[in-house]
Amino acid sequence: MYDASSPNVKWQIATPDQAAVDALVRALDLSPITATLLINRGVRTPEDARAFLSPDVANLSDPYRLPGMEPAVDRIASAVQNKEKIFVHGDYDADGVTAAALCVRALESLGAEVVGYVPRRSDGYDLQATGVQRAKDAGASLIMTADCGVQAVESVALAKSLGIDVVVTDHHRPGKTLPDACAIVNPYRDDDAVRDVADALSFRDFVGVAVAYKTLDAVTERVRPSARTAFRHHFLDLVALGTVQDMAPVVGENRLFVTHGLTALASSKRKGIQAILAHYDLGNATTITAEDIGYKLGPLLNAAGRMGDADLAFRLLTTRDALEAEQLTADLVGMNKLRKQEQTRITTEASVLALLPENADRRVLVLSGEAWRSGLIGVAAGNLVGLYNRPVILLGYNKERDEYHGSARGFGEFHMLNALNVCADCGMLGRYGGHSGAAGVSIKGAHFEAFRDKLHELAADTIDLSDLSATISVDIEIPDGRALTWELMDELDRLEPWGRGNEEPTFATRGVRVVSVKRVGADSNTLSLWLSLPGMAGNSKAVWFKNGAVAETLLPGDRVDIAYRPKPNEWNGNTSLDLHVKDIRPTTV
Repeated sequence: MYDASSPNVKWQIATPDQAAVDALVRALDLSPITATLLINRGVRTPEDARAFLSPDVANLSDPYRLPGMEPAVDRIASAVQNKEKIFVHGDYDADGVTAAALCVRALESLGAEVVGYVPRRSDGYDLQATGVQRAKDAGASLIMTADCGVQAVESVALAKSLGIDVVVTDHHRPGKTLPDACAIVNPYRDDDAVRDVADALSFRDFVGVAVAYKTLDAVTERVRPSARTAFRHHFLDLVALGTVQDMAPVVGENRLFVTHGLTALASSKRKGIQAILAHYDLGNATTITAEDIGYKLGPLLNAAGRMGDADLAFRLLTTRDALEAEQLTADLVGMNKLRKQEQTRITTEASVLALLPENADRRVLVLSGEAWRSGLIGVAAGNLVGLYNRPVILLGYNKERDEYHGSARGFGEFHMLNALNVCADCGMLGRYGGHSGAAGVSIKGAHFEAFRDKLHELAADTIDLSDLSATISVDIEIPDGRALTWELMDELDRLEPWGRGNEEPTFATRGVRVVSVKRVGADSNTLSLWLSLPGMAGNSKAVWFKNGAVAETLLPGDRVDIAYRPKPNEWNGNTSLDLHVKDIRPTTV
């Protein structure tokens, strides 16, 4: 009998309110499985379920519910109507680049004179003096930030001294003092600009491009009301790109953005997007998936900022020249290849440090290296979380400034941003921000050891060093394999797009009989199986990636419990419903 030799993975099986499940089944004629998945995602009423399953652009929320919106619209609309030059200042990641591209193209469509700019990573994060000077040199009288600016107190003061107004659109947390801008649109504001606290909270899942979109939606309504419907649809491709790549929860209005934005991507008229889709053989796709953004389009755009010059990605998203788009895409492909190589190196070096005795008992791994690019270590940190099952913070060290900059990734119940808030209150941090699962942070060299110790202390209640098993969240147990039908798959399609807050569902079935097992793939590290699920007359094909070695101990005839995701598979004109295994363990029935 199969006996898992690796540490057991915990299965966290959801226990939804059965009465609420039954109510959705009756009201919407759904299968109990789909109704359970909705309840697990916090969708409890038939009204909420209808909105979740059929998000409508016509139901976009009133942009004026965002704090700071009215003065922002007043100033931007005045600049457009009076033909002032507007300087759009973005950021160097995919969110900041898509936000800047959206602002430039949307303002141009309203007849504005616009100059767009995204800084290099070496220029420093946020609106800096360099960006203000560029605006001055361009003859701009208004700077509109996109995905930055809410902490740029000194730079906004500099702009004001030069006679340049600033409108900030940003989703990051403000510092203790807000910049003296003529308007600041930010869902984290908690001052007198907040009309309704519940409203402000409802927008805190927005990324920078979403905040910019809402601002330009209101500006379009003010300046050219007849174009508002066209605006709302035309720019959702950019909003979806930034929202997915910045790992925002795909819930609430974000779900609407991404659902319609993925369709808009497939039919986008932007030459840059067409060039990227063609590179990934997605040019004829009827729709793009969130996975396509997360693993293909998004990393390609991010490669520019991570490797030095985000302007390449910005130009790609704003060019109207097909040949230029093809060349820029080729340049980004080369950069992305180098990015992957560097990330592999950083991951390897960090893994060596993680194995040192001094880190063995650390509840949070805080590791640093001088040659680690700050733009590349976020993905590496995520890789180490998967390897060591604990929160990880990787930091690149700047010797000249005696300062660390890096990225943090959470694990389990440990809330990364709350922990950083405590460290900031202790005076340890420079700039930082993020959410429960991921964050960016800077630390002065003198605070490094104290920072490591404080995080270790803060993780005492959530990270148990005696049990660092990974956890799989299981949505529902499927006792009878006959429930896995094509009708169910059609219903699951309606729950897409998947993402944070709406993860692809995982099922579990107990007492599964192994029919056959073998290792496949170029490196023989994939497990291919045929399984007999209870209740089913035939067998199901299954695959377990990165676990080919299990073939040495898992034998035909073994009875096991499996956690898995059902996936359609098309091959040689035939379609089958395969199982993508997440875990296998000896059966409990």
